[in-house]
Amino acid sequence: MEESKGDGGLLWLQLKKFVNLIDELRDLGLQEHINLPRIAVLGTQSSGKSSVLESIVGLDFFPRGDGLVTRRPLELRLHHLQDNCEPWATFDEIKDKQFKDFKEVRSTIELLTDKVAGKNRGIVDKPIKLNVYSHTCPDLTLIDLPGITRIPLKGSDEPENIEEITTEMAKRYCADERTIILCVIPAVIDLTTSEALKYALEWDVEQVRTLGVITKLDIMNQGSDARKTLLNEQVHLRLGYVGVKNRSQQNIIDKMGVQRGLDLERKWFMEHPLYRTLPKDCYGTDTLIQKLSKIMYAHIRSSLPDITREVMEKLKLVEERLQDLGPSLPSTERDKVQMLWSMVSDFTSLFKNKITGKLDMNYLKKVNNKKFELYGGAKIKMSFVDLFRDYASPEYKVSAKLKDKDIERAIILSEGDGLSGFPSLDVFYYLIQPEIEKLKNPATNCLLDVYYYLEEIAHGALEKTFLRFPAVIPEIMFFIQQILTEAKDKTKYIVESLIDCEINYMFTNDSEYNGKRADVIPRFVEGDKGAEPLKIYVRELRARIDTYYYLVVRNVRDSVPKIIGSFLVKAIQTKMHFELTRRLMQDQRINELLNEPVSVMEERKRLTETKKILSRSLKAMQRDPE
Repeated sequence: MEESKGDGGLLWLQLKKFVNLIDELRDLGLQEHINLPRIAVLGTQSSGKSSVLESIVGLDFFPRGDGLVTRRPLELRLHHLQDNCEPWATFDEIKDKQFKDFKEVRSTIELLTDKVAGKNRGIVDKPIKLNVYSHTCPDLTLIDLPGITRIPLKGSDEPENIEEITTEMAKRYCADERTIILCVIPAVIDLTTSEALKYALEWDVEQVRTLGVITKLDIMNQGSDARKTLLNEQVHLRLGYVGVKNRSQQNIIDKMGVQRGLDLERKWFMEHPLYRTLPKDCYGTDTLIQKLSKIMYAHIRSSLPDITREVMEKLKLVEERLQDLGPSLPSTERDKVQMLWSMVSDFTSLFKNKITGKLDMNYLKKVNNKKFELYGGAKIKMSFVDLFRDYASPEYKVSAKLKDKDIERAIILSEGDGLSGFPSLDVFYYLIQPEIEKLKNPATNCLLDVYYYLEEIAHGALEKTFLRFPAVIPEIMFFIQQILTEAKDKTKYIVESLIDCEINYMFTNDSEYNGKRADVIPRFVEGDKGAEPLKIYVRELRARIDTYYYLVVRNVRDSVPKIIGSFLVKAIQTKMHFELTRRLMQDQRINELLNEPVSVMEERKRLTETKKILSRSLKAMQRDPE
């Protein structure tokens, strides 16, 4: 490969830096977490993939034979050397050894294939990583995939489902949106029937990352040619097609070198009566290398900002998860106890923050652009707002539940043997007390709703704080429920006592009820003349019951939330840490339960390694590759 000059030389220099950066990220292991730009060579068996790659590298080292030869993906990392020194190669699986004999490189590829995939022609998706350093190759990284094979070779040990295996492996690479597909298609088949092109178009739906390579142009039927294909006039690809002429099988048998084959290719295209009339960017291995280099340069350059952002986002998630898991378990009992008290403090802080309304940014991210739901203290307050809402309206008339005849009967019964027309105060008590009694259920239900929600908040905070000690969570939750229940029972007694006060001793200083507003309690008016006294009493009782009931509801609606808020919500925040610590100190089983499951230890280890990979990758990308 000749060194380009001027602006072209600058392009190759920039490309080298970008490719080296991506290779470094791949070596760090980033590909396991985030997809990186790469070129995957896709083709059917015997399409000429190996010959195309050898022409790109400029060296002869690919294994050849019958059936499926590539049984492990070959990750070719090409490093262009400016000096015409002797080429060499290294394998990641073989440390501290340089290969200068490329026949040995070929035999080593076969050896490493058999080592992992076995000698019975198995296929394994574990790439062989081969670094080639030569003045004949460009700075590129290409992945040679096993050729898509429909039928196993007769008499071989190739699996019966070889088509499914090779297709699925090709899909894992080529369906990745950051993978450039180098689709190798022999000219001797109809382009529209090409299996490789069919899959490339299926996996590259927008047809923006597939470059077609047309091989075997020299053995097409007489009178036929591939000009329309090379001019991108048949099956359109955004990146187009490049025609190449590889060494023939006889050339290989005769041990013709790759460089000699490239010289013959240039001569063949220059002298061909049809292809020499095409634009220069339609044919030749030199053109293919230039196109691939420019495509890869633009691809990496445009992908790096997104890759950097993804690494930063994933690193943040990993760090948050590691923070949730906490440090490794202490070795001494004293340190274990100290850790327990620290975690209890973390739990109570998280519990309080949820109630008091400290913004939970993780929750806000989850509900962003979704249906908004209240949580924490805001949800508790809303349950208070809804309490007795229906009864609190001035338009609500509790006496509407009472029939006139029932009120009349109560008036008559309350008179006893006294003079008619002087109803007792007992009739008022008799009629209103059952309605006030009914306020206990909504008040108790409100209390229970708050209690259950506090329990839910506590359980969530406990699971987050003691995530790595699942065995201890039920034990601590049992104590939390005890503390909550004690506070709830005390609060319930006070709430019911409040309503009992309203039932047992009726009194108000309210000016509306005490007659300072004449329109509240109806008096005898002209329209009442001639009316039966009993009807008049019924009417006045209704008005007094409705007005007094409204005052009771207004009072209880304010007082019950204050009681629940004070004796349950606030009290539990104040006493949770002390009570929980006291009960845990008395529990002899806690230390026994403070052991991490193997899954937590393995997750921490895995995340720590992931964090290391992401941090190193981010540092590498923050070095300006230009």
